[in-house]
Amino acid sequence: SARDIQVQIGKTPILHGVDFTAKPGQVTAIVGPNGSGKTTLLRALTNEVPWTGNIAINGQDINTYKPWELAAIRGVLPQAATLAFPFTVIEVVRMGLQSGIHGEQDSIVQQALHTVGLVGYEARFFQELSGGEQQRAHLARVLCQVWKPMLDNTPRWLLLDEPVASLDIGHQLLIMNCLSDFAQRGGGVVAVMHDLNLTAMVAGAVTIISDGQAIS
Repeated sequence: SARDIQVQIGKTPILHGVDFTAKPGQVTAIVGPNGSGKTTLLRALTNEVPWTGNIAINGQDINTYKPWELAAIRGVLPQAATLAFPFTVIEVVRMGLQSGIHGEQDSIVQQALHTVGLVGYEARFFQELSGGEQQRAHLARVLCQVWKPMLDNTPRWLLLDEPVASLDIGHQLLIMNCLSDFAQRGGGVVAVMHDLNLTAMVAGAVTIISDGQAIS
């Protein structure tokens, strides 16, 4: 939950007192025109930009969590991520295990690769992949981090920025079904979305951002 979120970048105000709520057990989509503040809201929710207001996850102020505690309950997928070194796909995906609590459960890597349709890509270098394949590899990494949607009866969260933007329709449906399944098993999903048809298919709630304000 977020209350009265305000973000200013330089001298430019981006968000103007946004209230936002997402519930576990459903996919919550953030939609709106380009430049409206959707990504900025997600980056505020993940503490990646300075903000004022109040943000809580599972009812606890986000600023009271230790970094490892946040890593154990929420995985974050940015709109774009680059790697400077020649990691293989399996090395990239395995990084998610080291960020969560499943570090010894290497079988999760193969399950995550299967979930995003990248079985057989393990030994390929990340830089050799297409943009859509790279996006799916990063999603597999994030899934590894919060593999079980519930942890000690507490929901875990996926916070995703345009998770299907670079994908063909087949893989878009694959990923949206993955997110829906995560939510149905008790987790929470917050996703910035561009495609309203896909949003209507899976989202249980929608927040519209326009000119830095939430209008629904």
